[in-house]
Amino acid sequence: MQPPHQIHLDASVEVGVHEHVAVLYRGRASAFRLASFLSEGLARQELCIYLAPREFHTEMLDSLRALGTDVGNHLRSGALVLHEGLPDFSRLREWEGRVFHEAESRRAPMVRWLEESLWHEALGFSQENFFEFHALLNYRVKKYPSVALCQYDLEQVGTGNLLQAISVHRHLLVDGTLIRDNPFYVPAEKFIPLSPNERERDLLRLYRELDFDQENLLATLVGYSKLEAHPRKGS
Repeated sequence: MQPPHQIHLDASVEVGVHEHVAVLYRGRASAFRLASFLSEGLARQELCIYLAPREFHTEMLDSLRALGTDVGNHLRSGALVLHEGLPDFSRLREWEGRVFHEAESRRAPMVRWLEESLWHEALGFSQENFFEFHALLNYRVKKYPSVALCQYDLEQVGTGNLLQAISVHRHLLVDGTLIRDNPFYVPAEKFIPLSPNERERDLLRLYRELDFDQENLLATLVGYSKLEAHPRKGS
């Protein structure tokens, strides 16, 4: 079975294989709205990973059951993996590598990775290593048939974390708008050598110009996406 070229997150948003997307949402109730992303993958015999704080696991399982997914069977078979993260960077990287090795071993057509970013705060995992991990995850997603969706609750994430989240994801989903070519994306080979201040520099400059208003920042990104989708004549 070959993975689909496009994956529908809802009626209007679709992502492609090998894409790593930061999903910006608001409020705990919205944290489980992409359960269908995992449910669809399980129905296609793909390997599905849910990386989130432990207290999110039960609600995700309930959301999957509401979609008709036999979560017990998929948990027993290993097709659905719930994980709460690890406090050590090296161990986390080893586990992530095993995920993709397991997908190859079981001949899964694709890996679907859904992550709730709050896990790193729950374990005291350093912010710097957290974003290095996601910068490196880009390489894995590009190499293997996979899609990674990394969720950030705008009501919980701090400004510094939000700016770095924008920096390490080539694609963003903001208020239902997919920004396929994030103008502030920094490739891993450039991101990792930078200091924390350097990593945020360009976005912080824009944020300052927008009077440190998060809504203006997000609106600017959405506006950029629409401009790219409908370029002016002669441009």
